[in-house]
Amino acid sequence: MSLVRLTQSAQTDLLEAWTYIAEANMDAADGVLDAIERDATLLATQPMMGRARNELVRGIRSWPTSTPYILFYEADLQGIVIVRVLHHARDIQTTDFLSH
Repeated sequence: MSLVRLTQSAQTDLLEAWTYIAEANMDAADGVLDAIERDATLLATQPMMGRARNELVRGIRSWPTSTPYILFYEADLQGIVIVRVLHHARDIQTTDFLSH
C-alpha cells in the first residue's frame, strides 16, 4: 500500500483552506478536504503522474486535484510526501517551499 504523508506546511495549508471555506460553508470545506484526500491517495499509487516542477524546487512534482488546490509533493519508495497544498490561482514561487 502506498503511503501519503504530509509535511507540517501541507497540514497548515489544509487547515487554512478548510478555515477559509468553512466561514461560508462547513460542509463544503469538509468536501474539499475529502476530495483532496481521495486525490492524494490515488496519486500515491502512481506518483510519477504528476508534473516535475524542478523550476520551483528540485525533486518537487505537482498534481491538480479535483478541487481548486494543487498538491506539491515528493515521490519516494513508500508513496508520496505532500509538501504544500496551494490554490491554483496563487502565484507560486520558489519561496513557497523554503520551510518544508
